[in-house]
Amino acid sequence: MKRRLFPILICLLSLQAAAQQAVLNKQHAFPKTVPAGNYSGITWLGDDRYAVVNDKARTAGFHLMTIRINDATGDIKEVRADSFVTSQQPNRDEEGICYVPQRNSVFVSGESDGKIVEYRLDGQLTGQQLSIPTVFKTASGNGGFEALTYNAATHRFWTTSENTLKADGNKPSIDKKIPNILRFQSFADDLQPREQYWYMTDSSEVKGTEGKSLLGVSALAALDDGQLIVLEREIYLSPKNIGSFVHVKLYVVNPTLQNAGDLLQKQLITDFTTKMNLTDRSFANYEGLCVGPRLKDGRLVLLLVADSQDQHKGYLKDWFKTIVLSNLDFKPQLNGSNNLSALLSIISAEGYETEMKTPRFLSNEELPNPLRFIPEPPQPGTGPFDNDTYYYHYGKTQRPTPRGNQAALDEVQWTSKAFSEAAGIVISAEETPEIFKLAQGAQKDATATNRTAKNHFRRMRPYVYFNEPSLVYEADKENRSTFSYPSGHTIRGWVYALTLALVIPDSTEALIARAQEYGIHRVICGRHYKSDIDASLVEATAVMSRLLSNADFLEQLEKARKEYASLRKEKK
Repeated sequence: MKRRLFPILICLLSLQAAAQQAVLNKQHAFPKTVPAGNYSGITWLGDDRYAVVNDKARTAGFHLMTIRINDATGDIKEVRADSFVTSQQPNRDEEGICYVPQRNSVFVSGESDGKIVEYRLDGQLTGQQLSIPTVFKTASGNGGFEALTYNAATHRFWTTSENTLKADGNKPSIDKKIPNILRFQSFADDLQPREQYWYMTDSSEVKGTEGKSLLGVSALAALDDGQLIVLEREIYLSPKNIGSFVHVKLYVVNPTLQNAGDLLQKQLITDFTTKMNLTDRSFANYEGLCVGPRLKDGRLVLLLVADSQDQHKGYLKDWFKTIVLSNLDFKPQLNGSNNLSALLSIISAEGYETEMKTPRFLSNEELPNPLRFIPEPPQPGTGPFDNDTYYYHYGKTQRPTPRGNQAALDEVQWTSKAFSEAAGIVISAEETPEIFKLAQGAQKDATATNRTAKNHFRRMRPYVYFNEPSLVYEADKENRSTFSYPSGHTIRGWVYALTLALVIPDSTEALIARAQEYGIHRVICGRHYKSDIDASLVEATAVMSRLLSNADFLEQLEKARKEYASLRKEKK
């Protein structure tokens, strides 16, 4: 009997701790003092002053509001919209806003233009903006920058896309009950990008495939100690509206205790559901979140604001809500694989079918014969093998670093994803079919060329030779019977990069740098020796020489260039 009571007791204690950690106050609407709007972001300016963005305002800008709360309970007593300040520029679908005290300005994220720009408190633009990494340009139309926060104590901005970037995979839907894989990006006070982390949302909880499900991260709030509050929310819209709901979850993550490039561990703080049915019209799509003042007892107040879509058809309201937090101190439980196993399994599972259907350009007779121009691999007891051993051990020192995290991703993600950021566009069968066909076909020629050398030399992989686990040890067993020299990943990476450079010359330097990094990552993983990746570059040179004299390749290259020219024209 005591054994049965013990887990129940632990569960009750956990629930009690969670209850002490977060207190949810009721949501309130103030129709007499707050006009109908599309309120999607909020930030605290100090005292009772707040700035709130409206993503469907006629012009770009933000509302200045007064919000008064009970200093004992944190409950909202009053919300009043005082004024709307604007730059008179066209609305950018403004979604997130954060206040930077030392600049006495706010930064506002735009979902339509993918920019995060600075405004004075009178609504005028300063001309400054955050320097956004290229990969965020691959955000889907309404899945871009929703979240934005800044903390003056840590001197860090934080943002993320609402949904998975196109460069990183598919986003969830009512039919695809998968999580979002997001990049949390920080920026320093100089407005330049700093640390980046991976984050995985929960999957949809909706049963069946009727209706519509919208799942993503809509807001972030940065705390003084470096922790981040993450607002995940799933909106379910039933076919006839009745039965629709919004499930909001607040998680905490602690980037300060993980390496850049890690998959962030998260801990649930609290959650709640708002509904639309015959007896309950509490439905509230909470898109805005900010840290507010502390109460008299030292607890912290979070303020949330919902997007009512201009009080859609009279059903919805512009809701405001507070959550009071205490004792928030999350310490991730780290493990040897940098917590990437779940992420790796999702990334490696995507794209297989379209990748394999792409035809080669070169016939078997046209493939270069690597046995004619690459040397025998170094043998144990020789100087070159000692060099390989040095790089192997050096690679091991890089595994617990951000570089190691990227090496682990490169182990499993498809080449099209690995090189999309360097190319500056999404390389996929859906987004860029002609460029995809060109690069994938060339890559398959590289693989076929490499196979000849691998099967001839049959070199044992370094992690097998040294009888140690690789970085991505989950795949050690399946790779144990395959060979090391030359590196298949590396030749594919070089041919992919060189092929894309023929289409996108402006990205040549970035693509070459990425190919070089891609090869070194094989050493960090423990899958290959340094001499393996060196031989692969020689192979890649031979493959490209043959491809550039192949009529089918040249014909497809012209189609790819026309496709890219069309993409550039669309962006302008």
